[in-house]
Amino acid sequence: MKKIKIFGSSDCYGLTDELSFTLRMKVELRDSIDEKCLKEAVAQLEERFKYLKVSLKKNIKEFYYTENNKPWVVVHSDVAIPLNGTESNDQLIAFSYYENSIYVNVWHGQLDGTGLYALVEALVYFYCKRRYDEDISFPNQAHYDGDILDEEYLDAYLEYYKRCKAEKRRFYDAPPSQKTSSNVMKLNKMGLVKSGNRSSFKLRIPQKDLMKYCSSADGSPVTAVALMVADAIYRIHGDSDRMISIGIPVNLRPAMGFKVTRSSTFSQIYIQYNDKIRTKDFETQGTICRGTVIRYSDERLIQKNTMKYCKMLRLLTLIPLTCVKQFFAGIVADQMKRIQTASVTYVGRAQYGDMAKYITGFYTDVDAYGLGFQAVLAAMDDAFYITIDQDWDNKVYIESFLKVLVERGLSYEITYDGVNDIPVMRNV
Repeated sequence: MKKIKIFGSSDCYGLTDELSFTLRMKVELRDSIDEKCLKEAVAQLEERFKYLKVSLKKNIKEFYYTENNKPWVVVHSDVAIPLNGTESNDQLIAFSYYENSIYVNVWHGQLDGTGLYALVEALVYFYCKRRYDEDISFPNQAHYDGDILDEEYLDAYLEYYKRCKAEKRRFYDAPPSQKTSSNVMKLNKMGLVKSGNRSSFKLRIPQKDLMKYCSSADGSPVTAVALMVADAIYRIHGDSDRMISIGIPVNLRPAMGFKVTRSSTFSQIYIQYNDKIRTKDFETQGTICRGTVIRYSDERLIQKNTMKYCKMLRLLTLIPLTCVKQFFAGIVADQMKRIQTASVTYVGRAQYGDMAKYITGFYTDVDAYGLGFQAVLAAMDDAFYITIDQDWDNKVYIESFLKVLVERGLSYEITYDGVNDIPVMRNV
């Protein structure tokens, strides 16, 4: 099998028995899943995204991919499928279905949320065409019906590094990077949570309600939810001298110039919920946080910081032993975890066009990456869908968050309260 070098994913060197860096998306449809239609849709998806058919391997020197010609598996089950092992045909992507839901299991080192959404969008398109036997129109239809673009399968970080080196970019005009604090609250060290099953909590909020609140609070969906999560945590630990810091992932593709790359490419901006913000009214809080996101989403700053990250990845490739690379990556990952309390991700509003009438739910479970608490927000048709994943089964923070929603005048429907069933990674 052809060996494929890995440059742009440090996740492989952070894999442990506790951290899998996996994602699992659940799409709830109006009708029960037709097995034949789904398997045919996955077969078409394989052909369209064949560059994603790889296995993750390692030797004494490095992690690497190998081409994998085995088919993607489709299993009748609502249980997560282990990846990179026999259960998934040694693939890093696997599919399952149960009743009216389709589940897509992926490794985050290969696909981030944006890349996963493209895969799922194409799958739902290919499936609905067969299941309902009708013409379907939606914004990205021509892209999935067309040929594979070279940019899709490029290692975006490697290509960006090469481009900046060739152009001798210096980024002198970039604004200053965001300052972070080491005095940040870590929920798993605050005494209220104990080891237990990873839990997942899913809810649905009417879109008109959240957008009305965002308008009144001068915020966007992600900053509004991030501030509400921070408030929920503060209500429990208000006597702590540690700052609450909420990480918001930012899609790097536009700034890097690779808009359709499927490789995992994102960074973080931090909403620092200190006294200067907390004591303000909701509208002022929203204005401050929206300004923070705008300021640190500056394209020049993203380009500068991305090049810094590329240099770190380049250094990682020069380390001669896998175990030393893992040690170095572990230090970097630990530093990243030290500067945030929780994470809130907004994957955007899905543009499903004619398919939207068939979709009734849209949720993404994640490995909480050692943070302990992570929320993922998605918009579909007339609703926002929020998934909250924890590294414990204590509901104290979730209950506090629900109280905040009620006080903000937001109605919600709980659609799931149970175990966070994310895929594990085999053979790493």
